[in-house]
Amino acid sequence: MTTPHPPQPPHPPHSEQPQSPHHPAYPQPHPHHPGGQPPIVHVINKPGGFGRAVGVFITSVFVLGCVLFIGMIFGIFVGFAGTFATGMESMVIAQNYRTGSGDTIAVIPVSGVISAPQADFIRRAVKFVQADSRYKAVVLQVDSPGGDPTSSDQIWYQIEQLKQEGIPIIASFGGVAASGGYYISCGCEQIIAEETCITGSIGVIAQVFTMEGLMDKVGIQPVTLVASNSPEKDLGNPFRAWTDEDRERIRILLDSTYDIFLDRVSVGRGHVIKDPEVLREVANGDIYTAAEALNNGLIDAIGYLDDAIVLAETAANLTAGQARVDIITEPPSIFDDYSLLQGSTTLGNRSLDAEAARAFMNDLSQLRIMYLMP
Repeated sequence: MTTPHPPQPPHPPHSEQPQSPHHPAYPQPHPHHPGGQPPIVHVINKPGGFGRAVGVFITSVFVLGCVLFIGMIFGIFVGFAGTFATGMESMVIAQNYRTGSGDTIAVIPVSGVISAPQADFIRRAVKFVQADSRYKAVVLQVDSPGGDPTSSDQIWYQIEQLKQEGIPIIASFGGVAASGGYYISCGCEQIIAEETCITGSIGVIAQVFTMEGLMDKVGIQPVTLVASNSPEKDLGNPFRAWTDEDRERIRILLDSTYDIFLDRVSVGRGHVIKDPEVLREVANGDIYTAAEALNNGLIDAIGYLDDAIVLAETAANLTAGQARVDIITEPPSIFDDYSLLQGSTTLGNRSLDAEAARAFMNDLSQLRIMYLMP
């Protein structure tokens, strides 16, 4: 059974009022604002053109000032870093190898191919030892196949400076102490070598590239001109075939350099190898094991660094095992990458222009006389 709905009262009649497009009879809710709330209008006061220009100017000045300030700070840092790195390069570090009494033995290492940086380090190490009265003796720890004659002779000279001050010097040979490595050590009071050491190679070698055949193959004909009054300037020109005169002239240079080497060994080892003819036989460029070197008088004993330290203590009239031992080393480098501090000169970072190619070819063709084991 369906329940009837109660009757609804009729809508009250609306009074007729005039309407206009601008004044509706009843307020109507805004279609976008529920609840009939009127929209809120925000009025933003924008500066005029002059105000905006002033704001842009102030911002630009501030940014430019920040850039200049950062650049100034970076410049100061780079200058300080360069100065600090230069100062570090003039220093050496004494690393403790063994504790002991106030009397100290200094170990100065010579490692790798002998060159100008190595000679400079030895010079600084020697000055460091000379300036500290606690150092009573030095062990020259050598592990080198040799290097260029000038740097080898400079190191030999520094060793002589220590000797003149009455500081005993013992040489300790590692895996190899040949050619220039032996040159710098031959004046030491005693030489001790590890049993597996290779030493000797008393002699001089020179190598140079000749490029005549290469130039023919690539179709290049180099032309070399010299001044009228210096015709020998063309000696050993790598861009032409070497003559007998070239070889003979270069050999004279090698012989002169060898004579210096032989004289150093004669003075340093003459108390052991007394016969000059025997010395010449030994100093023929051959290499020797430690046992052979001991037998022919090039070394005094077979042993290790600790044994050399004991010999140094004895030579300095110290009780064996009681002295402090320091190893003199280069300072740790905190600026290995100098790209921020200085321009790189490596070939990899240079364009292969004519100047770079010419420098590369000249470097290959230069005659290099070496106290080096081949």
